[in-house]
Amino acid sequence: MTISDADLSELYMRYAPILHARARGILGDDAEAGDAVQETFARVIRAGERFRNESSPLTWMYQINTNWCLNRLRDRKGHQRKHDERRAEIMPRGEEPELDVSRLDDHRIRDLLVEEEAETQRIVIALFFDDMTREEAAVAVGISVPTLRKRLDAFLRRARRSLGVVVASAVVVWFAWSALGGGQ
Repeated sequence: MTISDADLSELYMRYAPILHARARGILGDDAEAGDAVQETFARVIRAGERFRNESSPLTWMYQINTNWCLNRLRDRKGHQRKHDERRAEIMPRGEEPELDVSRLDDHRIRDLLVEEEAETQRIVIALFFDDMTREEAAVAVGISVPTLRKRLDAFLRRARRSLGVVVASAVVVWFAWSALGGGQ
């Protein structure tokens, strides 16, 4: 399908806010979400002739947007690892900056998603970011509902196991802070 300027304008007016909200949910950053929307539409312009009308334009753009966001998360994780390695070489032990506990879970959840295989990523995004039912997500991903359920259960077990350490640490910090009269 060739996309005219009028078609592109209509697509942008109709879907840009939806794609922005979705990207913000995945990336956790408003500015990066804006970049994701711009890149999504740039790719729509470049690949418009490959759209086969087998799904809605929004479904197609969701896939483009999701792939860009997941690649951005992977890049961010690689940059953070390099930054941490450099900081560890420079900074003496015990002088690390304090951790922002309120953002820990969001970062960890995104890290968990990046570590998953592509199909599991699509399942989690469809269910948790797009608010699809399991049946809708199975159709969108192209698998059966039992397979989706099995992959989702495995992901949730891994996530709970991994986040359990983070949550337990946050609870200990909160109790210690409360016991010391925090917030009074």
